[in-house]
Formats: sequence, structure tokens, C-alpha cells
Amino acid sequence: MLRSAVGVALATGVTVAVFTYRQRRALTSAAKRALRAHYCRDVDDELLHVLRTSATEAVSVTAGGDLPDDVDVLIFPGAATPDRVYAAAAALPNLKALIMAYAGILPAQIDKMRVAFGDRLGSTVTLHNLHHNAPMTAEMGVALLLAATKRLLPADAKLRAGDWRPRGLPFPGEEVDPPMPMVLLEGRTALVLGLGHLGTRVAKVLHALGMRVLGTRRSVRPGSMTVVDGVEVYSAEELASLLPRADVLMICLPSTALTRSLLGAKELALLPLGSVLVNVGRGDIVDESALFEALRSGRLFGAGIDVWYNYPANFAAASSTPPSTLPFHELDSVVLSPHRGGGIGIRDTELVRMRHLGQMIAEAASGKPMPNKWDFAQGY
Repeated sequence: MLRSAVGVALATGVTVAVFTYRQRRALTSAAKRALRAHYCRDVDDELLHVLRTSATEAVSVTAGGDLPDDVDVLIFPGAATPDRVYAAAAALPNLKALIMAYAGILPAQIDKMRVAFGDRLGSTVTLHNLHHNAPMTAEMGVALLLAATKRLLPADAKLRAGDWRPRGLPFPGEEVDPPMPMVLLEGRTALVLGLGHLGTRVAKVLHALGMRVLGTRRSVRPGSMTVVDGVEVYSAEELASLLPRADVLMICLPSTALTRSLLGAKELALLPLGSVLVNVGRGDIVDESALFEALRSGRLFGAGIDVWYNYPANFAAASSTPPSTLPFHELDSVVLSPHRGGGIGIRDTELVRMRHLGQMIAEAASGKPMPNKWDFAQGY
């Protein structure tokens, strides 16, 4: 049939295009409308290029403050999104997904989205988050642990004043102060609360340091411990039985209805005397007063804290806002960090953010479910 059709065409002078199967598929795909994603902020050319090249040719990516009318996916880079932007987004006819380009979506932000989108949120308009900063936050958690267990900051302050006594130098015939205390991690037990994107990375590093590592995961049933890459994985419901075993407690949990106020005075009292606590999850997981008292009394050897109880309301207040109503800053056993774990604004992190975003929307463009879908029941 094909040969006869070509012969007739040649005889009549009609031009006929004959395509292979692959060519026909390519033409069909090209005729389809490209998935359109918009990054809701101006970004520099390099970051936009990384976002576009990390996606596929089947994705059209734009950026800027104005929302295109025909967009399918909106990407919000920060938590401080005004209500009017959500209202404008809700009016877009083709919108199918919202990506919050960070890990923890605050309940207040979800409430704002619910006002704008109503029942569409989570159904016809899906919500997604991003875990691009898990490596940076994991590194911060380990850094805080090492700084706290080695008393790095007070030793640093002493040596800047020419004081070598934290080393406990032995001078013949002289009485010397004992060395500043430190904790050896090798051979001790660490408990990582939350073996998600962040906690899994932390657990691997602690295991490499020679620690026995326990971890919790909500999906594990009580009494069904498994070992994954050298980490003992337990149910989150077994917390009370795990805390007495934890020389080091690493908090890598999101803030949800089940995790807020998870650790109070009762739970902290279950930790062994002289244990160390690091929080790179959320401040409201640990009771503020109970934590301060455990540190002040010396029951805890130390702590490294990156997430807090009091944050500046605006940039003007950023240089004069204490992180707590309690004087954590007076305790040498505490390493204070102003919520830097996620590496906001750090070039390395922003490049990783764009690559992860591109990969997410490429999945959607290929017809697969877009990763990191928000679970409203679980709160993450």
C-alpha cells in the first residue's frame, strides 16, 4: 500500500511525506502542550538555567513576581508568601500543583492556602515540598554534636585570650587545672528521632564514627525492629524505651501534631546522665523550660541547638532578638546556632534546590506522580 501510494504521488506531482514510527511519535509528542512551571520570584540567570536544564524539553519554566495565566505548577521559594499571591494562584485555570521549595511547611501557611483554594487543595491542586537541604542540615547536626561534645566554643574563647588551660597541660612540680571535659563518641549509642531524608544522613555519619545507632520511623510497627545499613530502626511509639539507651539524642523531626511537645521534663529525665542533645528539627518538639533546666543542672552534658523558640519578626529585629526567654546563652555547655542548618541563601544549597526542582517537574512532565507529595494527615 505504501509503495502504491508513493507511486501515485510521483505520477501526479503531489508531495507526500513518509514517516517512520519513531518520527510519528516524536511529532505527536511535540504537538502536545508542554507542562508549564513558574518560579514565583526573580532569580539570576545561572539558577534559572540550572532549573531549566534539570527539567526536560517537555517543561516550560519561567520566573518572576507575575503569575502566568496558563501555568500548571507554581513554585514558591519561601514561607513568607502573601495571601494575595495565594488568591491569585487559586484563580489560575490550569493549575495542578504547588511546590513549597523547602522542607517544613508551617501550619499557618497551609491555613492560608486552604482559605484560597478550599477543597481543591490536596485534591485537584496537589501540594509538594522539597528536601534539597537535607545534606546541609545533616552536616550542621553533626557539626553541632561535635562542637558540643568537645566543648569547642568555650575552648576557642579561652585560647583567643591566650589561655591554654582547657588542654590540662602537665607542668612538672605545679598543680594544674583538669582539662576541659570532652565526650568520646565511639562506642556510645545515638538515637536519631526521625529517619527521613535528614535523619537517615545523620545516622549514617554517626555509624561511621563508630557509634551504635538507633532510629525511629513512624511507619515501623512496635516490636518489629529492623536493621538498615547498620542502623537499628524502631517504631516511633517505642520512644520511652529507647531514651534510656541514648548517650546522644539527635532530633531530626518535623513539627506536626504528634511531634510538638514530644520531649518534656519526663522524657528528658529518661536520658542517661551526661547525655548530649542536638536539635536540627523544630524547636517546639522539645519543651523549652525542661531543656534549659536539664542543661543548667548538668544532667545533660551539653546541647547543640539550631532551631528555637523565639524568632525575629522582621529584619530590623534580627540583630536584637534572643532565641529564647531563658538564658541559654549563659550556658557554656550549649552551642547556639541561628537556624542556619538549611543553608538559606547559600549558593551551594540554592544550586541543589534548582536541580531538585527541575527533577521533580520533569517527573510530572513524563506522566509520573510528582515526588514529595504533602501528606495532610501526617503533617509532612
